[in-house]
Amino acid sequence: MMTRADTRWVVPEWGSRWVMALLLKIAQRVGRRRSAVLLWPISVYCLLAHRQARRASRAYLRRVLPRAPGTLDVLRHFHAFAQAILDRAFFLLGSGDMPEIRVKGQEVFLDTLAAGRGCLLLGAHIGSFEAMRAIGHAHGVRMRMLMYRDNLGGATAALEALAPGYAEAILPIGPPETMLRVADALAHGEAVGILGDRAARTGRTVSASLLGDPVDFPEGPFRLALVTRTPLLLAQALRQDDGTYEVHFEALGLDMPDAGEDRAAFTHAAAVRYAGWMDRTCRAHPFAWFNFYDYWKDLT
Repeated sequence: MMTRADTRWVVPEWGSRWVMALLLKIAQRVGRRRSAVLLWPISVYCLLAHRQARRASRAYLRRVLPRAPGTLDVLRHFHAFAQAILDRAFFLLGSGDMPEIRVKGQEVFLDTLAAGRGCLLLGAHIGSFEAMRAIGHAHGVRMRMLMYRDNLGGATAALEALAPGYAEAILPIGPPETMLRVADALAHGEAVGILGDRAARTGRTVSASLLGDPVDFPEGPFRLALVTRTPLLLAQALRQDDGTYEVHFEALGLDMPDAGEDRAAFTHAAAVRYAGWMDRTCRAHPFAWFNFYDYWKDLT
């Protein structure tokens, strides 16, 4: 169903493991709010040092803002990313210093799980999946994350080391046994998260319009829902202006076809529905989508 992807298109992870480990040690010592003052100089450094990411940010913001983006807009985008990383650290620590979380659509999530088939949480590189995991813990729901691990960098490794059991929650895409593990997790009523906004070069894709132009989305999440007959929920956790996170669950809103029916039509309709959800989210929260590469392939 899913093959090992060519991940050469992924922007190299910013920072090294020892730098991230040092910053995390400082954050743990002084707390989340005080350590946030470090984010602006870090963001300025990234703005100056990462030309490709800077150009990609500007190209995205040009599509989503009602005006031409300036350098300060790109800096704000980088800062939002740095803030999400800092918040992720405290979500992983599970300490009392982690951001407050509010939930919308909680009944959709819990009612779906109550059916006993588990659920697939389809998200994007928007906000923080760790906030959703915190909601799962609060309700005794185990959440897994289906993701590529080939491009795991030192900075992410340092973050994940904060939660020793975190690796057990990851289902790596590629190994042949992964789909068996996904099926087992769903059979036990667990939630499995997957990000659907990046398509690997070797994967099967389906086209839909995002922010005015066509994008190739991976078929994998929709095919996985079809094969496992598992409900698919759209899920996001966005940081608000007051520093809290709002987690939002909503049903995809499409009936799953029976065997023998046109599954390709379902896959296309699901991709269009997903793209529309992303479009609305990006326009409402333009600095919350963290894709710092040539997404529409229009930077030459």
